[in-house]
Amino acid sequence: MRWSAKGERRVVEAVIAAFNSSTDSTNRLHQLLSAVSYGDWERSYHWLDASGMVLYFLARLEELNLQDALPLGTLRRFQQNMADNRSRTASMFTEFVALNRAFNQAGILFCNVKGFTLSPNSCPDSALRCQLDFDFLVDGSQLELCSQILAQTGYGLMGSTNTVWEFKAGASEPARIEDHYKAKPQRSVEIHFAASDAHRPTRDPKLDRLSWRRWEGHSFPTLAPADQFVGQALHLFGHLCGSSTRIAWLLEYRRNVLSHYADQAFWESVRECAGNDRQTEIAIGLSTLLAFQLFGGQAPSQLNHWTLERLPAEVKLWAECYGRRSLLAGFPGTKFYLLLRDALKGDDASWQKERRSSLLPMHRAPRIVHTSPDDSLKKRIRAELYQLRFVLFRLRFHVVEGLRYVIEVIRWKRRLAALRNVAPHSMTDNPYPTQS
Repeated sequence: MRWSAKGERRVVEAVIAAFNSSTDSTNRLHQLLSAVSYGDWERSYHWLDASGMVLYFLARLEELNLQDALPLGTLRRFQQNMADNRSRTASMFTEFVALNRAFNQAGILFCNVKGFTLSPNSCPDSALRCQLDFDFLVDGSQLELCSQILAQTGYGLMGSTNTVWEFKAGASEPARIEDHYKAKPQRSVEIHFAASDAHRPTRDPKLDRLSWRRWEGHSFPTLAPADQFVGQALHLFGHLCGSSTRIAWLLEYRRNVLSHYADQAFWESVRECAGNDRQTEIAIGLSTLLAFQLFGGQAPSQLNHWTLERLPAEVKLWAECYGRRSLLAGFPGTKFYLLLRDALKGDDASWQKERRSSLLPMHRAPRIVHTSPDDSLKKRIRAELYQLRFVLFRLRFHVVEGLRYVIEVIRWKRRLAALRNVAPHSMTDNPYPTQS
């Protein structure tokens, strides 16, 4: 089992160019794709899988009629991935319908988030996404009832935070990378909920303005379109402030922006949903900047003027210097995100402590394989060996990328100094509250 996912430079550039509206012509793109060797494609399969781009890329080539630009072995591999994922998506949709029906019958106030709800505005066809789990937003007062319903369908609680409970069902062993697009025995559900300042589950106001959507003859509760857009940007921003971001998420976000390009009422609703929250403005601005920087095109001015155009100069500098490098680095990513968070949080004492712990975390690595006392000794030993490999992989990432960060931070400070000499008041208000 491999965890790292690096793409060959020619492959990465060709995949991005296929979606970039500034690409000169299909003939130029055909030449670019044809110049990539089969070996380069083969060495980049894992990056393509981890980035979520394989199926979108194949669909784009079919749209442009450029399939013949790929080596036959690569084309067949992508086509098989597509066939497998269509079957897997159909299987997951059956489970999706069953979970919705169970929640409805139990009288739970909920809605579906992410996943299937991204179609069609962010994703033209759900089968083009390699969906890993189901996400629901529920009334915090009904968490125990949700847990009971999920237990009746085979799910068990595996982890929790102040705003998310994670449930899993089926086999516990991770799937092989060869089976990435196939239907899996593992199933996962995330229950999201709002929490008060005292970390008590409560009711999210978004549940009071739901939309209803239909897929394949079934109706499902979803977030209102503006809430969904804001949530999409915040989800992206959360990953941009971490080590790795799927570039397919940026492609989906860009598509959502373009699908509402001239809809002034929609953008007014988005601004209303964002309120006066500075972090949300920055999340939308940075997501927009990077999505259109990477894939080309232009976002509507009605969105840009209160988000992208109001980004702190330091954040824009980070996007210019490290945005593309961070996004295309492949899994498990880089530690350049620490420079972004520096730009956002500045001299916040709590952040300085968090940054030190992020460079080389001393806490125990999360379990990636779960066993039970009833499992055989052989299975438990295999699980522990697998966990050990993961710990060593994680340690190597933190050491290597930590050293790269330490070297890069010197350049970053010089760039910041030059920026502040030009625009000494470039930073806007801190989007993160200072913790006492």
